Amino acid sequence: MVGTFFSHSWKQQFRSPIWAKNLIANLFLGFAAIVLVGYALLLGIFLNEIILQLVPEGNPLDILNGLIIYYLAFEFFIRFFLQNVPVMSIQPYLHLPIKKAKMINYMLGKSAISPFNIIGILFFSPFAFRVVADSQGSAAGWGWLVFIVGLALTLHYLVLLFKKKLNDQPNLMFAFVIIFGTLGGLDIYSIISLSSASSAMMDAVIAQPIFGLVPVVLAVLFYFLNFNYLVNNTYPEEISTKKKTSNITGGQFAFLKRFGHKGELMAAELKLIMRHKRPRTTVLLGALLLLYGLFFYPNPAYQEMDFIFVFVGVFITGIFFLNYGQFLLSWDSGFFDFVLTRKSTFREYIEAKYLLFLSASTIAFVLSLAYGYFGWKIVLINLCAYLFNIGINVFVVMRIAMFGPKKIDLNKRAAFNYEGVGAAQFLIIIPIMILPYVIYAPLAIAGNDVLGIVLTGGAGLIGFLLRNKSIDGLTNYFIKNRHKIAAGFRAQ
Repeated sequence: MVGTFFSHSWKQQFRSPIWAKNLIANLFLGFAAIVLVGYALLLGIFLNEIILQLVPEGNPLDILNGLIIYYLAFEFFIRFFLQNVPVMSIQPYLHLPIKKAKMINYMLGKSAISPFNIIGILFFSPFAFRVVADSQGSAAGWGWLVFIVGLALTLHYLVLLFKKKLNDQPNLMFAFVIIFGTLGGLDIYSIISLSSASSAMMDAVIAQPIFGLVPVVLAVLFYFLNFNYLVNNTYPEEISTKKKTSNITGGQFAFLKRFGHKGELMAAELKLIMRHKRPRTTVLLGALLLLYGLFFYPNPAYQEMDFIFVFVGVFITGIFFLNYGQFLLSWDSGFFDFVLTRKSTFREYIEAKYLLFLSASTIAFVLSLAYGYFGWKIVLINLCAYLFNIGINVFVVMRIAMFGPKKIDLNKRAAFNYEGVGAAQFLIIIPIMILPYVIYAPLAIAGNDVLGIVLTGGAGLIGFLLRNKSIDGLTNYFIKNRHKIAAGFRAQ
């Protein structure tokens, strides 16, 4: 049966018209994968020498042991956004006389052959045999490697389960952010040392190689948790019922109705985000990037570089419309003809999107007030960056997003999905890297950086007060080009 499933998967890939249509892109991705695997192996072979070059007086094994926990945290983030959940592949077989256990075991087993797992093995195996086994014995080397590979498999099945649960319980994302944010903050302020905990954990594995089997047991546990979840949630009738009785109902956004028809349009946009993987992933990524300031604000090397803090402030308070707004019309491409014919006016349509971006930026600014711990000047910078975003940058992004938008299929996966990406997406760098410095840079060079920050915020405030003019301009452009945009979506 496994051979039959594999044969069907192979034919599905190479007989698909999408494969032939995207042949060049597939060849490029294949070449990139080979290069990535090659780099991982080379880095693993020379990892000992690289560590000695960076820290000549350190012990490479001790240094790497202390960094394992950070590597795993980074891998968890990467897996969360890039690792696909292989659920849909078994749905065509659910009505056939095939044992569900066989299908699910095949699917979960196949998913373990993941690029993330392969890269981890290639990266750590040379170090395990060249350094750990050579200095601590072969048993310690094998135990060390099995422990890390077991952790990778545990992460693999943990992320699969977490992403499935997230579809039913979106609030899990907040718990996820709080846990990682708390641990990161405690480590940054030296309240606890994750590096010391990582070193102690790996030293225990080297001393007792049998401990290397602990994460393997955890991986098996999460495998069966995934198995049980899929057994109970892969009936066709249950799938259709869940789609009809989703907990993302209009009642959750009923408070927006007080804003009239624009509020209803905002609620519809929020439902679109919550019900589809790619926009939801885009927004979740933006939420995680609110922690971006932790890489800069505590670092003494940046304390006299306010120009970097300006960039960080613009990025943090505007991440939602920078990330989501660059596909302003593309998200609606599947039903764009309906957008052109429904009862709302085009100005209401544009203004609803602006109000959504304004609300998200305001929430981001309020959350960024926590960075006031690092000094009042950061609060001032973030306030001025917020004003600049809601008064100028948001309109620039919305205008750029209307330049030749590409179609996006909301039902497709989020990872490695480049639908909607066009020339406009490469122009988004303008409101991040150029516009905020038009006023600030000359004054900062002249030694009046605080005045430059305040005037930048003042320009944004003026733009916000004149927002109706900007919305009118966007609306007029949209009306003038709406048929051309609709024809472009139909042709793609």
